[in-house]
Amino acid sequence: MLGVAQEITSSDANTSVNAAAVGLSKASLQVGGRYFISADALNVRSSNSTTASNIVGKLSINDEVEVYDLLNEATPLVQIKIIKSASVKADAAAELFVSKDYLSAKQLQTAASKYFVIQNVATEKTRVYERCTESPSCAHKLVMETEMVVGRPEEGTKTDPHAFKTWLGHARISEWIKFYQDGQGHYPHWYKSGQDLKTIPGPITDGMSKLVSSRKWMVDDAQGNSTIYGAFGWYAAKITPADEINGMNYQWMHGTMGWGKDGAAAIELTRGFFMNMFSNPGSAGCTRLENRAIAYLRSILAPGTDIYRVYARESTREAEVTTGIFKKKTTPMPRYAHNFEKPMVWNYILLTDGAQRSGGLSADAKNIIDKAIPVIDGQNVIERGTYDVDQYPNANELNYVKSAASGKSGDRYKIDSGWEKDAAKTNFTGYFLVDEGRFIDYKHPDRAATKGVIRVSGLADFRDSVPEFLATSGKHNPPKINYRTENENDSTRRGGN
Repeated sequence: MLGVAQEITSSDANTSVNAAAVGLSKASLQVGGRYFISADALNVRSSNSTTASNIVGKLSINDEVEVYDLLNEATPLVQIKIIKSASVKADAAAELFVSKDYLSAKQLQTAASKYFVIQNVATEKTRVYERCTESPSCAHKLVMETEMVVGRPEEGTKTDPHAFKTWLGHARISEWIKFYQDGQGHYPHWYKSGQDLKTIPGPITDGMSKLVSSRKWMVDDAQGNSTIYGAFGWYAAKITPADEINGMNYQWMHGTMGWGKDGAAAIELTRGFFMNMFSNPGSAGCTRLENRAIAYLRSILAPGTDIYRVYARESTREAEVTTGIFKKKTTPMPRYAHNFEKPMVWNYILLTDGAQRSGGLSADAKNIIDKAIPVIDGQNVIERGTYDVDQYPNANELNYVKSAASGKSGDRYKIDSGWEKDAAKTNFTGYFLVDEGRFIDYKHPDRAATKGVIRVSGLADFRDSVPEFLATSGKHNPPKINYRTENENDSTRRGGN
């Protein structure tokens, strides 16, 4: 998390295809009656008012509440008691209020979202899968694979050295915010409604040095402290449950500084040793993607989409075969042969429309053109471009010759020593099959065994077990582990290889 969550939306609920406003009249509600929430993220308020300042949390679909007071007909709110919720504590405020329009007498039968996301904190990879529903045990289809940066382990607080690490577990997207800013205003919007587009810092890749060009994104906040302009990037996906007790510690999934044309340069710079010497652009637990990637996710992932954060060794069910010595030839995995070295091209048009709004307009060019949304250069057009969506699965190896901060070691938080003599003492359990979106014998690393490095929270179904649709067994093809060597220079490991 880069900061305390900021409420921007004027709507009291965010809904997916599963959710709907029931619209019960107050006359049909009963004091003492118990009801189920029919929205993916329903604002819970501390007073009988629909201002942004009194929101204390968001209830999730099928959370259970009891009506305590119907109030009067002039307000759409009712006072409630929380009976069951994984996202909001029953004592979040002395009094709790929600909109009556999202109370249902019956639990909703929810359909699974078309896609789901698996973020592997160990390898710093985000992957999106199209859910297979043909049978209970079928393999899912990879539709996107991209780099991400997780919460930095190098820093913490005086009381908790692991405070900024990314938590593991299961959550769902509650809403998308376009050009988000944290509640404390420490990290300015990438773009603010009405802002002169010329005042946005230029691309990082324009210039002789990416490092030098990136410094223009370092600014002072309202308190005079050095900070990063546009640190949340183009879009931010808030997740639920979000709190630090039963949720994911307000660790959103979002973009970063830089422009679309910069590609992955912005997040790669944050891995670099020299960049972190003068500024820390790393998320405090949030997962950060390049802006084109997060914009693409905004266009395909609806509220309610499942996000699973894991710490896993990677493998594949199918094998990729390389032959030849001087002239090597790779035979790709059969199931993804048509995607090998052939990314899908996504066209985007980033507009100012919907800035700071929940569900703000996506950058999908086809959607904008189909809806005849005005596209006016010099007025509402920020950037046009294309993004090559990687749809071929690549299992990352454990490579302890690489530094943990490089994004190439496969063990970002160094839960194992990396020495071959300690192989039997590994804190990894099982494997993540990146070509199927499923796990073999996977368990989250133990918090005590990793000395507090790993923390698991979120929805109950993925804390101590793996949901059936994500579990599998059988033979697979894990990459060979590249262990540390006796003559390895530790300073090289710290240098970002």
